[in-house]
Amino acid sequence: MGSIAKIRTMRESMSNHERRIADFLLENVEEVRSHSSKSLAESVGVSQSSVVKFSQKLGYKGYSDLKLSLTESLARTSLLPKVIHGDISTDDDLSTVAQKLIARKTVALNESLTVNSEEHLQQAVELLHSADRILLAGVGASSLVARDLAFKLMKLGKAVLAESDSHVQVANAATLGKGDLVFAISESGQTQDVLQVAENGLNCGADVISLTGFSRNALVELAGINLFCVSDESEVRSSSILARTAQHMITDLLFILVSQRDGQAKELFERSRAAVNVFRRGKGGKRTR
Repeated sequence: MGSIAKIRTMRESMSNHERRIADFLLENVEEVRSHSSKSLAESVGVSQSSVVKFSQKLGYKGYSDLKLSLTESLARTSLLPKVIHGDISTDDDLSTVAQKLIARKTVALNESLTVNSEEHLQQAVELLHSADRILLAGVGASSLVARDLAFKLMKLGKAVLAESDSHVQVANAATLGKGDLVFAISESGQTQDVLQVAENGLNCGADVISLTGFSRNALVELAGINLFCVSDESEVRSSSILARTAQHMITDLLFILVSQRDGQAKELFERSRAAVNVFRRGKGGKRTR
């Protein structure tokens, strides 16, 4: 998992001492490799034990592991395209807006990939591949991502339940059972309708996969497998563009991996494409409007 992404996304839930460490690390990443836990503590003005506890809170054994991860994250970041960073303002011209948008999306995609372990992604793929029925849950922008994944899984012949009405989602979840799956999407992880769907499915014996922002939240506590997206939209929240971009990347990745496992995927895709082509041409070879 990417340590820089972890620190940035978990910062708001940290104590004052932890934020001071986090801010120092984010502002001085390139200098961290020369700091011991003692020298870092002195630079920040906290105790050495605070540095160790900070590292452990992020999921590392100690500061040495955190420092190694920061060095690796820095190396990955250096490989990203050198494009314009920063917030989009009303004075930016078209080219600048485009470059800033690409930059922000690139960061969101790369950081979202680094915060998800291969183990959890593979576990999610196995559940999607083997589930008897799959219920996709989400509201607002997340419902768009849920429906997109549903359409893709349907092309593989999967039995998918995907309704935009949250009441219908809750009702459908109550019909699930062992062998079924709830895939719940919520950027905050606190959306009550989505939580109710996940809880209903869980109570009926279904498995639950969550896709949320990178934080401890109510949906993470319910789900058996947790997947995360990183999107820094605290300053410019334009229709959750970055969150939706990151969510689509994770769901598209899962779909491709599930397709790889399905020996009939190519045939099913061809049949689906052929059926659509016939529909477009209309009966008798005449194109319909």
